[in-house]
Amino acid sequence: MTVVHAGVVSSSDSSVSTAPPPAFTETQRFDPPLRKTQQGGRRKRIRAYLMLSAARLMQYTARLGTQRDGEDARPESLKSLPHDDDPFSDTLELLPFAILVTNRHGEIVLANAASEKLFGYSRDELIGASAEALVPGLRDGAHTALQIDTASGHALSAAHGSRDVFARRKEGTEFPAEITTNPLTSHREALMLTVVIDRTERYELQRNRQDLAHLTRVSTLGELAGSLAHELNQPLTAMLSNAQAAQRFMAMDPIDLDEVREILHDLVADNRRASEVIRRIRALLKKGELEAAPLSLADVIGDVVLLLHSDAIVRGVRVFMNIEPALPPVHGDRVQLQQVVLNLLLNAFDAMESHGVPDREVVIEASVKDEGSVRVAVRDRGPGLADDIVEKLFTPFFTSKRDGLGLGLSISRSIVEMHGGRIWAENNADVGATFHFTLRTEPLC
Repeated sequence: MTVVHAGVVSSSDSSVSTAPPPAFTETQRFDPPLRKTQQGGRRKRIRAYLMLSAARLMQYTARLGTQRDGEDARPESLKSLPHDDDPFSDTLELLPFAILVTNRHGEIVLANAASEKLFGYSRDELIGASAEALVPGLRDGAHTALQIDTASGHALSAAHGSRDVFARRKEGTEFPAEITTNPLTSHREALMLTVVIDRTERYELQRNRQDLAHLTRVSTLGELAGSLAHELNQPLTAMLSNAQAAQRFMAMDPIDLDEVREILHDLVADNRRASEVIRRIRALLKKGELEAAPLSLADVIGDVVLLLHSDAIVRGVRVFMNIEPALPPVHGDRVQLQQVVLNLLLNAFDAMESHGVPDREVVIEASVKDEGSVRVAVRDRGPGLADDIVEKLFTPFFTSKRDGLGLGLSISRSIVEMHGGRIWAENNADVGATFHFTLRTEPLC
């Protein structure tokens, strides 16, 4: 979400009227139905509204700048909000977001009513105070790069854009917030407009989703305990056998060093196999914040397939991987994407096992879908999907399993959508069903 320079009026043009332009003279309250729209539409409408508001803020601060008498003295008009009869004042006060305008020193020169409500300070306490007290790190992120052309009074450059931070209220408590910063044009002074939006509800919702996803992973691994124990027992048993063989060779006279070296090589290999099993289990048990980074989708899928190796053998399922060569990296959280693949593979295993399918085969494919995204498909040879449940598959608590919770696919959908993709299912032309999901190859803005 970026506030752009819309309708900027330079204060250096003496012919420009200081009255608000006709298009801005009528003020309206923020549209409440905005909350009912889709998230994409919500962002577009917020962006458009902020563009309008930013334009008016720029014009107002430009007018304020023309009243400066000295370089160091702060004008009296910047120490308080506009007069009540100024139409701009109505717009500023009706904005549901906290608006802070700061100078090059990080001092607040303008604040609206939402700022008082959000931070707990009075208007008098805000004006002249350091914005660092409200948004730690704001000065480092924006004002240090703020420059001004002393001849024209225009802001030359500044770090701007949106980012997530933890802001601080008057009583000292911190809360998650999204801030958007943008330089303003003023006479002989560079100013910074900062929009602060309280994201507490979104943050708590995300944390609840992460906790639920973690509990589901723990539950899934609990169900796989038997096969995972077998997967871990294999290299441990091999290590014990090799160690005992090495002891026997060491007792010989003369010692066959070549044989001992080969045994030691096998010990190292088996140790690494056991370590990999433990690493994969620990990764899925991990609980923490999302860690979005460029990922190899082949590695993400490969780790899950190896983790389910013993379970697939026990159930008589053959798993085939078909990963497109030179697949571009995806941007996301490794553990959460592994959880999606794990859920889809286990669902395919269950569908074939519960219906006694003799030829149990699962194919997992990954290919480029179009520019900027890749597609993953998990295809099974099970009974397929009934028409009346296809639309319900990703609904929370809906399940066709006798002892299922109905959370796996719902959580998978949340994870995929959080990564900017989509997930869906369809029946194959011959037999079985295929679950598809897409992922972005570029980070979400």
